Amino acid sequence: MHSLLSMKAKNMTIQTATTITAMKKSTKIITAAISLLVAAAVLFIVLLNSNTSAISKESEPVLFQVEEGQVQSDVLDKLESEGIIKSAFFTKLKAKTSGYTDTYAGYFELDKSWSSVEILEYMNNRDNAAPREVTIMLVEGSWAKDMARTISQHTTASEEKLLELWNDKAYISLLMEYYDVLPVELLDNKSANVLLEGFLYPDTYTFDIEASEKEITELIISNGNRHYNDYKGKIAASGFNHYELMTLASIVEYEANTDVDMRMVAGVFMNRLRDGVKLESSVTVCYALYTFESWEDCERESPDSPYNTYRYEGLTPGPILNPSVRAIEATLDYDKNDYFFFIADVNGDGSVHYQKTYAEHEVVRKELLGY
Repeated sequence: MHSLLSMKAKNMTIQTATTITAMKKSTKIITAAISLLVAAAVLFIVLLNSNTSAISKESEPVLFQVEEGQVQSDVLDKLESEGIIKSAFFTKLKAKTSGYTDTYAGYFELDKSWSSVEILEYMNNRDNAAPREVTIMLVEGSWAKDMARTISQHTTASEEKLLELWNDKAYISLLMEYYDVLPVELLDNKSANVLLEGFLYPDTYTFDIEASEKEITELIISNGNRHYNDYKGKIAASGFNHYELMTLASIVEYEANTDVDMRMVAGVFMNRLRDGVKLESSVTVCYALYTFESWEDCERESPDSPYNTYRYEGLTPGPILNPSVRAIEATLDYDKNDYFFFIADVNGDGSVHYQKTYAEHEVVRKELLGY
């Protein structure tokens, strides 16, 4: 009897131990399964957030068209193919979870610095579809290539086709028959990055969103032609021809900001040109480089280019940017001073300091720039 009870107790102990072991094993399996599910969920969230974050950290406007009858799935595929979003697949998931599932036909001015959700939210509002006309500011002192990029970001015009057109001698020759603002000398400039550089008048324009590259170009040139009529009578007295005037005005535009400094800087350059002294303007080196990381590159480097006024005497072969009427007028009505040097306080208030001799210039440069 005693032995039987002992055996039952022993069996119960074994069964209890087995049950506990099984429960522990089940708990481990459940814990492992939960851990895997949590890890998978975390990984999915990481992938979702990563693939729906913005393409670019910097603002990069882009015009995007949703065609009539396109469903959202096709629209998101197109956004991915055009490099506006990272992943159509993950953006589709975001659309479902965020509720931004509507699609409207039209043009939308998006930005590559926006996340997928921001783009979905923007395009989910019919009122954000761009109107047939778009207003664009072409900034004073811009390069032609930057103007082409800005225009292409807000219209259907191609940046590449605009630049091709602005270098097309046959097309430019045709424009010359209608617009006096275009001097024939520009066709002879073999060193220009863009032949029409200097004659794409900076202003605020209203374009049809689907305007052709030629329509856009002719609107810009005709506007510049109207302004040309205001100052062309003064050119003969300047001692320059029109192309030379625009060339010097473009350098003045790049070097100075205020009307007073534009006239002063123009005066310095006139003194140098008169006495056969090289202009030695670092902004001309910027145009010779054409691509650079910092303005300091223009100070340090000295490419063998006719646009490098540290190497070559006189004016550059043509304009280095598209100047404003302010810069043109300042060049025509320059300040008659006796300075040969100037330097801007780039690390301070931006004010320009003028010197008569190189020795004076050296002192001020060390004070302002430290070298």
